[in-house]
Parts: sequence; structure tokens; C-alpha cells
Amino acid sequence: MVLTGDLPDNEYQFHATAIYASGGMVLSGDDLTKIPANRLAMLRKLLPPTGVPAVFEDDSLRVGVVKLRDRRMVCVFNWGGEPEAMRVRLAGKRRVTDYWSGEDLGEHEGAYVVNVAGRSARLLSVI
Repeated sequence: MVLTGDLPDNEYQFHATAIYASGGMVLSGDDLTKIPANRLAMLRKLLPPTGVPAVFEDDSLRVGVVKLRDRRMVCVFNWGGEPEAMRVRLAGKRRVTDYWSGEDLGEHEGAYVVNVAGRSARLLSVI
């Protein structure tokens, strides 16, 4: 996990979401004293790893679900350069929260459409 440098925040979020989706070990080679506060918060949310990898809907690797005991974590990746509205299927009525920001995105039934910037990802907590 690299959290310092000149990339825009959305690309750091993409990388953090990819690490979360792997469910595995997290390594950071950054000088922790030089990581901006918002990116350091992402690193903290990656620890400890869940040990559970995402299962993706198809080979496009755009929407993957990490099934935890108390919730589903939905990893939504926009591999392209343009913003995209992406549909996430929900099993019944569920509360959706943005994992990185903590923003409550409300209750939704059947599906949720999430806006994802180009070369970015969103990590949604679904209860």
C-alpha cells in the first residue's frame, strides 16, 4: 500500500479498496509521519485485514462482495477514466454506508446506484 506521492485521492482510494478486496496482508512502505491524515485513516481501516477475499460478479472485476459475519462489504471499481454510475445489487432493504468516509448513504431496497470517479473505487458497508 502506497499512500504518499502525487496521485489524486481517488487513485489512492482505488488502491486501498483493492487491498481490502484481497482480504490479505497489508504492507506499507511509506514513512508514516509523512502520510496525510485522510490517507493514514484509510491505512488504519485496512487493519487488521479481514482474511476474506471479495467474490466478484464476473471477470470484469468491477463489483465484488466480501461476506463478513455482520455485514457485506461491496467493492466497486471503475477501471476507466470517466466517472460512472454503477449499480450494486442488494438482498432486500439494506443500509448503505461509505466505508472510507463514514457517510451514511441511506436505506435502499433491491439495488443501489453509486457514482464512482474515473480510476477510482468505492467501498460500501451494507447491513
